[in-house]
Amino acid sequence: MKPAFFSIIALSLLLSGCELGTLASCAGRAPLTIQPDSLAGARSGQAYRATVEVQRPHVAIAGFYVDPALPLPDGLKLVHEQGQDHADIVGTPTRPGQYEVSIYLNTYGTQCTGQAAQRTYTLNVAND
Repeated sequence: MKPAFFSIIALSLLLSGCELGTLASCAGRAPLTIQPDSLAGARSGQAYRATVEVQRPHVAIAGFYVDPALPLPDGLKLVHEQGQDHADIVGTPTRPGQYEVSIYLNTYGTQCTGQAAQRTYTLNVAND
């Protein structure tokens, strides 16, 4: 009875467009990591630029985003160009302080569902 059960599952997966090999490789994917480990400090009133990137650049990135609950300081924004494996934090911060910033990304899925990664940074903005 067990072999028939597994045969039915395998046939169902094949008919749904998924193969057992694909499922195994999807389950074995390494998690994505956003780099760097920390952001360089900024100065209030001065231009700032920092790059964040995904550790595994061979995946198709759908987008980089800032979590609204932990946003960038006023004057800074996250810029991501379609098809790139990185995004830039750019702008001129307007107020000094210590900010917790959460950046996340999503990848596209094909035979496997897309992946996601998130990293929270502390961004120090010094007084000009």
